[in-house]
Amino acid sequence: MLNKEYFAKRIASFRRNCGISQAQLAERLGVSPQAVSKWETAAALPDVELLLALSDLYGVSMNELLENNSYLKRISDREYKEEKGIFSYVEPLADEEFIQWEKDMQVEGWIARNWNDAWDLPGGWAETECGVSKLAERLKVNDRQIAKQVADGGGVILEIGAGPGGGYMPYILQANAQANIILSDFSGVVVKEWKKLLDERFDAPFLSYAVFDFCDIPFKDCTIDIITDHSGILNCVGDQAKALRECYRVLKPGGVLVSQCSFVTKKDWQALPEAAAERLKTDFPDIFNDLYQDTVLAGFSKIDSKVLGNWTALEDNDSGVAELAKELGIDVRFTEYVRFCEK
Repeated sequence: MLNKEYFAKRIASFRRNCGISQAQLAERLGVSPQAVSKWETAAALPDVELLLALSDLYGVSMNELLENNSYLKRISDREYKEEKGIFSYVEPLADEEFIQWEKDMQVEGWIARNWNDAWDLPGGWAETECGVSKLAERLKVNDRQIAKQVADGGGVILEIGAGPGGGYMPYILQANAQANIILSDFSGVVVKEWKKLLDERFDAPFLSYAVFDFCDIPFKDCTIDIITDHSGILNCVGDQAKALRECYRVLKPGGVLVSQCSFVTKKDWQALPEAAAERLKTDFPDIFNDLYQDTVLAGFSKIDSKVLGNWTALEDNDSGVAELAKELGIDVRFTEYVRFCEK
């Protein structure tokens, strides 16, 4: 069944993207401006002939005009369950600790707080005992700049491992509310909570939702223009090298993986006391892996890296690395970077 509200948002967005007013559209179609206004406020629907005319004018198929998820259906390479606009390709993880984490996220409103912080709105973490660290504020500036580049690139954007923070998605929407984004995460609860919030608080007519493991992306080859990864690959519990290969596979030729994460350089590791350095490498080996070699082996031949700055573990008090650093009586210096990896 056609969702009138979603359809109204979509046709209004298509019109704005064409740079024409409601009155100009009405003149082209031979209808009244009031009729166009009713379509774009979900008060009425155009007839079939007018739908065909709109499809031709906007240069999209009827399916794309009528429903937001038509592209997801077209690029999926396996079975999925679709419920209330969310495409699920994996079964929920039956892990008690993970389920409890999802419950805590919902009860404590992490997603709403992260959205509010991204948009500098009331109701963010600044109003809680946790507060917002100077580190988080500093990184937000970088996120906005990178997201602007992504939004300007256009095409279909796949946000992998969005998590409660949403990855780059909140900042991409700041740069372009009409951005065509597939928001994904392994947790169906995370994706559901994001959809609930965005349906209530933001007009994003080209935002789709998917639940899958990015180590096994359920899309056909060469179907995505840009993949954004906000530390998801580095922090995943799966096969990082495979995740990078999957990103390469689904990107179109000339497509780009934008991947951000932090690591401890060899120089900074060698500056630590020997016993502490070995303990860190034993307990948290991934913090010393910058994934550059795996990125090259995945197939990416053009990789542009940009250092965004440095921070220390004790600035990030919630992490396991910070807890171990306190225990060892040291601090650990990380280098924050973003890579633009072209296929």
